[in-house]
Amino acid sequence: MSQCTKKHEACYIIDSKKRCTQLGVDPNKLALPKNRMSKIELGRKKDAYDEILEVVKFFSNKILKNLEGTPILITITDEKGYLLDILGDESIRETMYRLGIEQGIQFSEEDIGTNVVSLTLKQNHSVQLVGRNHFHTHLHDYACYGVPFHYSNDERLLGSICIMTAVILHNPFFLMILTTVVDAIERELLLRRQNRKINKQKELLYESEKRQRELLEKNLIMKDEFLTLITHEFKTPINVIYSAIQLIEHVYINEIPQSVKNLIGSIKRNAFRQLRLVNNLLDITRLKSDKFKLNLKNVDLVFMTKLITESIKIYADQKKINLDFKTNIDNINTALDDEKYERVILNLLSNAIKFTPEDGDVYVQINENKNEKTVSISVSDTGIGIPREKLETIFQKFGQVENNLSRRAEGSGIGLTIVRMLVSIMGGKIEVDSEVGSGSKFTVILPIKDEIVDEDDKLLKIPENELKNVINIEFSDIYF
Repeated sequence: MSQCTKKHEACYIIDSKKRCTQLGVDPNKLALPKNRMSKIELGRKKDAYDEILEVVKFFSNKILKNLEGTPILITITDEKGYLLDILGDESIRETMYRLGIEQGIQFSEEDIGTNVVSLTLKQNHSVQLVGRNHFHTHLHDYACYGVPFHYSNDERLLGSICIMTAVILHNPFFLMILTTVVDAIERELLLRRQNRKINKQKELLYESEKRQRELLEKNLIMKDEFLTLITHEFKTPINVIYSAIQLIEHVYINEIPQSVKNLIGSIKRNAFRQLRLVNNLLDITRLKSDKFKLNLKNVDLVFMTKLITESIKIYADQKKINLDFKTNIDNINTALDDEKYERVILNLLSNAIKFTPEDGDVYVQINENKNEKTVSISVSDTGIGIPREKLETIFQKFGQVENNLSRRAEGSGIGLTIVRMLVSIMGGKIEVDSEVGSGSKFTVILPIKDEIVDEDDKLLKIPENELKNVINIEFSDIYF
């Protein structure tokens, strides 16, 4: 720091005295700050400076801790020189009080002459003020150091941090520490502002994604509602067509030639096919909206599975396919949703027969695992098989395996999607093992549940006509 030879005083001290004289302030007499914030204004200002004060006080306390035992006081001002907080040694604090320096006052050059705050704020760089008769005689033998702090990227002035000490004079060590600390303060404030911007961008992105998700969910709901509505509209004329066919068969069947009977049979099968597609579409929307609920009944699962298998033997015979049923146990009494289970087995049998060529084999096998209290029902065939990379695709909506042979078989490609959903609702899982040219094996694993207490002791018997209608619909895309 440059020094003037006159009276061994620093140039800025001489300049300060001249400035005091120009302002009409006597540097040798006590002058008190005149401008002061009200308590309400001070509270608002401190609230506005909450984060800045937090950061500045954090680093200021580090200085105080490192210089513990040294008479030192630190003040923090805003961008206009209003004092917001005072930290440090009580002995120097008494001197500050005598000078009228406390929270809320403004260090004004016009009131008390050139001082550390006005210098740091106006010159916009770190300043060291030392020596007697600076301000006035009350600061004799004190040293003052002040540094302004900013937002580093836009150089916006935030305020100043000042150190007053009573033990070290003309020592730049304090100024070096203070400058380093202010650099850390500015970096921390900048980092926090950048983090706020990043978090704000994340919030905006999240809100945008949330709105997109909500819009997508709304569109999906509207799509499902439309699908449900349109499928119901399709179902009405199909039922009318089927009812008309039944009436013709019941009343006029003996009066029409065989060629017309064949045409009626074709109409009937296609009505069933259309009804099967409509039912599948309805079930997809119901399953997705959690409208499907279990309707448990006491069932002999072995008897029920064998009855279903034997009931579709006519379809296997038409394609000259050997259909065989095997079980390692005579009966398994369990609480089961018979309608959902029936649909699962019929769909698996329909696919097995559909994709197995003439003189092939289809096997239905039941095995009980007493240790795990589960039962596995497998439907295997010697059909065309499925490529291993497509084993997951087949359970997705419209996930038919695209090859020439599979496309020759009719179907919507949503049957196995419904099967997996139904099995999941019943608390089970479905597995598949297949190899191209060697056939496929689908295994449904279900828990064996205790029978329902308040139901009749007799196990469920499936009405023959009802089962026949369900089979006709499920196997409507297999021509015979």
